[in-house]
Amino acid sequence: MSSAAELLLDTARRGELHHSIILHGPSREELRALALSLAKTLNCLEGTTGDDCPACDRIERRLHPDVHFIEVSGERKLISIEQIREVVAEATLRPYEGRNKVFVIDPADGLSTGGSNSLLKTLEEPARDTTFILLTRSPDLLLPTIRSRSQAIYVGGEVAQDEELADFIRSGLMRFARERDTAALLAIAAAVSQREPTGDAIALLGTILCDAAAGRIDLGGSLSVDRILAAADGTTAALRWLAVNADARLVVEQALAELV
Repeated sequence: MSSAAELLLDTARRGELHHSIILHGPSREELRALALSLAKTLNCLEGTTGDDCPACDRIERRLHPDVHFIEVSGERKLISIEQIREVVAEATLRPYEGRNKVFVIDPADGLSTGGSNSLLKTLEEPARDTTFILLTRSPDLLLPTIRSRSQAIYVGGEVAQDEELADFIRSGLMRFARERDTAALLAIAAAVSQREPTGDAIALLGTILCDAAAGRIDLGGSLSVDRILAAADGTTAALRWLAVNADARLVVEQALAELV
């Protein structure tokens, strides 16, 4: 377990954990394991960071009445607003037998826009002894209003990056910035949509656009920051559409069209 994870668990044991935590990183397994450990720590009968007590055992088996796992259900591609409305209603109640009610949303980037907005007021005015744990590959995939009310914690090692694709994206953006050649954007969209896993390729495009907007990448042209940020926001929308089997190339082209 990483030192960051150990520190987070110790913070939870002391009762000083933020009411809304975003756990993000490249490994969903690590994120889920840490979320489970946090739920145990917040409700362990022995006051440890998780042991063999009855409460920890029931949390492990997903039988504890105060620990809830909100996931994509059935054939759905997104967490529905109905699921979040149930969370909001449950969050107003006191814990049944544990010290804390815990809601693990996995993946948080699977929240629909309606679901995110429904959750927002609860995050703004959290009930006492209630903790939300949102799991995502990147907090950039969540609405800014959700991020602003949560504490983001990175979990895991370095994120592997496709340097070949990154170089192609950067050179294409530079070409468009200098020459306003839309063929460069179409070439980027084609390359990104053909890469596997496509979601990671789109996220890489979004990261490069954010770096360009922040001045960390000089595109060598006169693209406005507003247009670059609009395209970056478009990649987030593209990832959401990808979750419902939209055409990857089309949604990436739509995101990049914000630069034109």
